[in-house]
Amino acid sequence: MLRPKILGLFRLFRFELPFTAGVCVILGELLALGALPTTMEILLGFLSIFFISATSLILNDYFDLEIDKINAPERPLPAGLVTEGEVILLSIVVAVLGLITGYLISLEALLAVILVWAVGFLYN
Repeated sequence: MLRPKILGLFRLFRFELPFTAGVCVILGELLALGALPTTMEILLGFLSIFFISATSLILNDYFDLEIDKINAPERPLPAGLVTEGEVILLSIVVAVLGLITGYLISLEALLAVILVWAVGFLYN
């Protein structure tokens, strides 16, 4: 029973979208710096937006549960693979990871990550 739950939790990430957002941050770093960022800048930049973007997608499944029961019943939450509480907990853990990685870059990066999180939350 654990395997379907873990797979359901992973499916909430919709990895292709946060991955693309992370790549965009790396490209932004390249443009802003005019040079190759350090490995740490690449890693933290990618992870901060990856996690924050994933948080928005995870919360979207929570807020759209009733609609998804009709339009996307195969999604993990309406399919019963995960519970609403697990979705909320996962979104909190992933958001905290995004905030921590943003903070490890700089205070300015943390503020940008908070802004992106807020926009994603309000969108949902």
